[in-house]
Amino acid sequence: ILDEFKKDSSVFILGNTDRPDASAVHLHDFQRFLLHEQQESWAQDLSKVRERMTKFIDDTMRETAEPFLFVDEFLAYLFAKENSIWDEKYDSIDVQDMNNPLSHYWISSSHNTYLTGDQLRSESSTEAYIRCLRMGCRCIELDCWDGPDGKPIIYHGWTRTTKIKFDDVVQAIKDHAFVTSEYPVILSIEEHCSVEQQRHMAKVFKEVFGDQLLMKPVEASADQLPSPTQLKEKIIIKHKKLGPKGDIDVNLEEKKEEKKQQGELYMWDTIEQKWTRHYCAIADEKLSFSDDIEQSADEDSFKDLKQTELHLKEKWFHGKMKGGRTTAEKLLQEYCAEMGGKDGTFLVRESEAFPDDYTLSFWRSGRVQHCRIRSTSDGDTVKYYLTDNLTFDSIYDLIQHYKEAHLRCAEFELRLSDAVPNPSPHETKDWYYNNLSRGEAEDMLMRIPRDGAFLIRKRDEPDSFAMTFRAEGKVKHFRIQQEGRHFVLGTSAYFESLVELVTYYEKHPLYRKMKLRYPVTEELLKRYSTEKDINSLYEVRMYVEPSEITPTVPQRTVKALYDYRAKRSDELSFSRGALIHNVTKETGGWWKGDYGEKVQHYFPSNYVEDLSSDNSAELENQIIEDNPLGSLCRGILVLNTYNVVKMPQGKHKKPFVFILEPKNPEDPCVEFATDKVEELFEWYQSIREITWKTAEEENRRKYWEKNQLIAIELSDLVIYCKPTSKTKDNL
Repeated sequence: ILDEFKKDSSVFILGNTDRPDASAVHLHDFQRFLLHEQQESWAQDLSKVRERMTKFIDDTMRETAEPFLFVDEFLAYLFAKENSIWDEKYDSIDVQDMNNPLSHYWISSSHNTYLTGDQLRSESSTEAYIRCLRMGCRCIELDCWDGPDGKPIIYHGWTRTTKIKFDDVVQAIKDHAFVTSEYPVILSIEEHCSVEQQRHMAKVFKEVFGDQLLMKPVEASADQLPSPTQLKEKIIIKHKKLGPKGDIDVNLEEKKEEKKQQGELYMWDTIEQKWTRHYCAIADEKLSFSDDIEQSADEDSFKDLKQTELHLKEKWFHGKMKGGRTTAEKLLQEYCAEMGGKDGTFLVRESEAFPDDYTLSFWRSGRVQHCRIRSTSDGDTVKYYLTDNLTFDSIYDLIQHYKEAHLRCAEFELRLSDAVPNPSPHETKDWYYNNLSRGEAEDMLMRIPRDGAFLIRKRDEPDSFAMTFRAEGKVKHFRIQQEGRHFVLGTSAYFESLVELVTYYEKHPLYRKMKLRYPVTEELLKRYSTEKDINSLYEVRMYVEPSEITPTVPQRTVKALYDYRAKRSDELSFSRGALIHNVTKETGGWWKGDYGEKVQHYFPSNYVEDLSSDNSAELENQIIEDNPLGSLCRGILVLNTYNVVKMPQGKHKKPFVFILEPKNPEDPCVEFATDKVEELFEWYQSIREITWKTAEEENRRKYWEKNQLIAIELSDLVIYCKPTSKTKDNL
């Protein structure tokens, strides 16, 4: 080392290196050494260089403004920890930090995983896969060869090793992949199968692994691999991918920026036999359309009731009550007996004796009292009042006022509190049928080919009703049970009336994405064809299971990552892997949920992972977020499944018409129209470009499939892991 400092090329010259105290390294020499030899940028600061030198000076007398090092001290510095090439930040690395890119880790792998012995004559077994996975192995090999009956086999090719079924191996992997470790498993495929048997492999992977199979990148535009944490409990396929060079995703090759189109189009309603206007947009090779614009406007105007009619939607309004005063007193007495008799409990009904007036009936001090709500006209304006000095524009405003302010009389004063609901408001609704059999209800629904069509009927059993509706093209039934004053749908949806139930599910999904939209009335049935849609009958089940009803309150399930033992009586105890249901997220790191016989007990949130039982809702939200129409989207047409055709003569009294003809002959055509010929041309061209490009890409994929002997379906499952061998095509 010291000989290097005798050369003329050295940043400084050391002489007499045989005598340690005969030669010295001075301050500026040391600085040049640090800057030019060591490439230490911090050495530009002379004070820091001086500070570093003094740490290696044995004689305090030399700790001056111009310190120097003897040769032995300089050598001590060269081999000191302060001059180590090792970056000290890596001294404290957490070996359990699994949030770095997957390529940063050593992956425990297995070669010829299926073998139980040597590579020439030993047994192949699914037990070998199970053993490897349970030992923590995260990359296993499948040597796949064509087998009988169109299904691959696994063995060491061209040897006398025994053969096992590909399907059995995949099932074994599914059952044992994440017993020992939750981190991803890579299936390294050594491919020797024909294209047809590769299709079977892709089919089995999807069917057996389901959601565990990684089928798309975790992040669409990431510049590095995802972490093991992001890939927990995922199966990753390693296989060659189709492309011009065998390693390019054909789907991504030569992608051109897609032309987007949006605006208003007319769509032909085959049932109502009329054109309806919709917002439409093309993006991602799909055409999205909104609800009928006129219908949406009608619904909005219906929701925006006149101020004088707001009371019609309130549960405390009973309309014209049969039995009048007597019935009102009975309802109040029964309600108060059940609910505790709170003063101010009330209902409003139309007056029997005075047309245009109303009666307020309420509970006070253990008995029912009645007040007349008077009305007075001043030209076109009607006012309502209980006392002459305070009038209101509507019944609704009057009731809202006396909920907040005291109603004062000579004998008492009170505020209105609980509303007594109308026990049978459904009997006046045209969607309710008091005497209708199950078969008759099905017959009616089969004539209305619209998801969201519905009716409610009385069942033969006491206090029991049924909702018959259409969803996903099928006729289904929900049982509704009356328990006291509540109507219960399924096991967790409680409503005070059938009207409230219908109103709620007109705004919220009842079954998957379906909302109640079309009451099946006699008038509606007359408008539709008498031809029945026999294919719309449900499966063998008589009624939809309660668990399939969309809950009125979102429910959540979590999975325990570690064991936990309760330290208090209001906490849960559970083992790793336990499922905790109906979870509510509290603040402070503690959540509440149901496990075993304990309901809504506390547990630490960092001991669990969220399984997101509302994945469908999140997926729907993601679809809405990605859709150009957002929450207005009513339907989506995948354009590459249609051919677009212009109608030169127009159709249905519209001159500018184009039709989407499905490639599947069983699907219906979709007819569109525009107001201008220029608009027709723009929409037609946009759709034609997409369908042409899709056909071109499909032909190109088939070409590469034929030439490279890789099935499209299997290639599509290759996301992150591809072999890079240049000498072995069938790796």
